[in-house]
Amino acid sequence: MRIKHFILAGALCLLVPSLAGAAVEYSYAQISTANSTVDLIPTTSVAATLNAVKCIFPSNDGGAAVKITVYFGVGQPFQQVSSFTVDPTYFERESNGAGQYLSGWIPFGIGDSDTLHVTLNNTGLGTATINCWASWLQ
Repeated sequence: MRIKHFILAGALCLLVPSLAGAAVEYSYAQISTANSTVDLIPTTSVAATLNAVKCIFPSNDGGAAVKITVYFGVGQPFQQVSSFTVDPTYFERESNGAGQYLSGWIPFGIGDSDTLHVTLNNTGLGTATINCWASWLQ
């Protein structure tokens, strides 16, 4: 029984320092100009993992949506690993205040040994002031 505890304690001692070196980062971007692209996470200088993305759409968004694209790579060109459109049509809406549409945190959990770059784009998706945040680990 003591050997099992010793092995478990040894494994934890090896794991904890690697977790302590990781830092959770948060990024913010706002997109409001028609047919534009903005960086939610500018290209990182180190390997990174994208945890989640959250967006808030105004109550008067008029059907606007935003396309989130995730890239990994070293140098140029980056490799696109995920791309999808976030449409607030069925999102939860605040019951008070401005009545904004909330996406909640959309989980990704994707990472690579290369640098990370995340963009927001609204080309052909309508125009509204959309605020987005990203949680990522470096």
